[in-house]
Amino acid sequence: QRQRIVIALALACEPKILIADEPTTALDVTMQAQILDLMKELQQKIDTSIIFITHDLGVVANVADRVAVMYGGQMIETGDVNEIFYDPKHPYTWGLLSSMPDLGMADDTALMAIPGSPPDLTRPPKGDAFAARSEYALAIDFKEAPPWFKVSPTHFVRSWLLDERAPEVEPPEMVKRKQRPMPNNFAKPERVERVSFNE
Repeated sequence: QRQRIVIALALACEPKILIADEPTTALDVTMQAQILDLMKELQQKIDTSIIFITHDLGVVANVADRVAVMYGGQMIETGDVNEIFYDPKHPYTWGLLSSMPDLGMADDTALMAIPGSPPDLTRPPKGDAFAARSEYALAIDFKEAPPWFKVSPTHFVRSWLLDERAPEVEPPEMVKRKQRPMPNNFAKPERVERVSFNE
């Protein structure tokens, strides 16, 4: 009940943007669904944008139009919800999606866990913050942070694996089973200096 009141208060002044930080944490599934339905209803009624900050990928899949995956305090992949869930390109995104249970999985299938620990952000590592935890890390990942690569007009990734000089790698089996071709993907990702969300 308290969550509903807080949401109603936040939306009472009809903001253009609402930032919802873990709005469904510690709620049972029924209450979680009610809160998400309420937020969607109010969002449409007052025409506001909602930025959801959450670790719950199920919530992301159900409410998001666009997704930004963050690691080490930085955005590392962004795209529409289908691009992120069905054609991810960053090894961290692969790890997140491989750690989600899948309804089609056999009961004895083990979920993947991302090895290691997140970096100490008071002393950020040189290069790609995820390199020390990634089985796909290249030598350059430990020296230089990757630039943005444009996979489609709406899908951007910071990973040296998309550089034309990088070896081709296959995502984990759990990710490959969910992959679908995306119609807007470029034949080859383009390196870009900055990400634009206005295209």
